[in-house]
Amino acid sequence: MVAAIQITSPSKNDVLDLSAGVKVEWSTVNTDPDSAHLFLVNMASGHTPYNKDLGEVDLSTGSIVITEKDVPEDGAFQFNFQSVKQNNMGILAQSEQFENKKEEGKDKDETTTKATTTTGGAKTTLTTATTAATAATTTGADSEDTDDEETETSSTSTGTSTGTAAAASGTSSETPESGAAGLAVKGTMLALVAGVLAVVA
Repeated sequence: MVAAIQITSPSKNDVLDLSAGVKVEWSTVNTDPDSAHLFLVNMASGHTPYNKDLGEVDLSTGSIVITEKDVPEDGAFQFNFQSVKQNNMGILAQSEQFENKKEEGKDKDETTTKATTTTGGAKTTLTTATTAATAATTTGADSEDTDDEETETSSTSTGTSTGTAAAASGTSSETPESGAAGLAVKGTMLALVAGVLAVVA
C-alpha cells in the first residue's frame, strides 16, 4: 500500500533561517505509519551536499519545529520522511526545495550583544582600575599628611627644645664681672641709706 503522507510546508522557493527555527508541516491518512524519520537533505547538483537524520517523528502531531545552527547557506534544501521499518527504508514524502539563509540583522544583533558585553567588562575593569587608583592616591595622600604632621611635630619639638635651651643659656650666660658690679651697686645704695638714717637721727 502506498503511503499518502505529504509535507505541506516549507513551500517551493521559501527563504528560511534554519538557525532561527523552521516549522515543518504535513498531512496524513489513516493508512500512513505512526512515525517516520525526518531528514534534512540537499542532493541537488551544484549545491552543497547535505544529509542529516533529525530523528524519529510522531506523524500524528502534524508539525514540528526544526532548529539547526550549522547548516550552510544554500538553496535546494528539502525535508524527507523515511520509513523506520527495516524492510522499507525508502522515502515516504519529500518537501519542496527551499533556501536556507540567515535573517537580516541577526548576526549584527549578536555582534552588538557581544560588543555590549565586552564594553560592560571594560567598564567594570575601568571602574576597578579607577577605584584602585583612587585608593592608591588616597593612601599616598594620607601617607604624605602623616609625614607632614610628623615633620611639623618634629620641627615644633626641635624649635621648643632649641628655644628652651636658648633661654636657659641666656639665663646662665651672666658673667662674673656683671655679677660683681651688681653687688657693688647694691653696697653703695645700702651705704647711702645708712648715711641718710644717721643724719635724720
